[in-house]
Amino acid sequence: MTFTIVFDLDGTLVDTAPDLVAVTNAMLAEMNLPPLDLETGRVHAGRGARALLSAGMQAAGHPLPDESGWPELIAAFIARYQARIADHSRPFPGVEEFLPLARAQGFRLAVCTNKKAHLAEALLAALSLRDHFDAVVGGDTTGKGKPDPAPLHHALKQCASLPHRAVLIGDSMADVLAARAAGVPSILATWGYLDRPAPAFGADFTIDSLDDALPLLAELSAGAALA
Repeated sequence: MTFTIVFDLDGTLVDTAPDLVAVTNAMLAEMNLPPLDLETGRVHAGRGARALLSAGMQAAGHPLPDESGWPELIAAFIARYQARIADHSRPFPGVEEFLPLARAQGFRLAVCTNKKAHLAEALLAALSLRDHFDAVVGGDTTGKGKPDPAPLHHALKQCASLPHRAVLIGDSMADVLAARAAGVPSILATWGYLDRPAPAFGADFTIDSLDDALPLLAELSAGAALA
């Protein structure tokens, strides 16, 4: 049976913060608010438009809108972001080398992200990464996002894989919790948008670069085959 590597997208495969923060700052400027600095934005980049806009408003001491005001802001953010989805976003070091190598070694690959599926597809296509993946599951694919296990289960189903024959690599607590709930081992990518010290995530494994990944994945795959 196949062994599947499931990746988070923002902060794990691709450094999307430059484009996400640029859109945030364009919208903040229209509110006559100062820009959000990139390093602060990185912490919020994997959490979506609302988190980024909220961080910018709160940093400026600006009140957050009522709940009724958020849908319009988020829709405006998404439209702007889609128009510049890969202007400055780039794969993290080692990603472009790792993906074909993993496939050549027999692993199936999937993306499970809380980004909307059409945005994830567009980003991966723009960076010439889409063809490496057997499945791309977005936050709207199942109607539930991580930390709910539903999108991860859906990704595994698309890859004809079972939880004990898979692993999730991500950079957030939502990734770790989704993996745990799905019965899938988790690997924390420390190069990502971490919002706390690595040990606080409670991931099953931690890697500092994708150079560390293949030996660990080979060991996990071999162990799963014997289980």
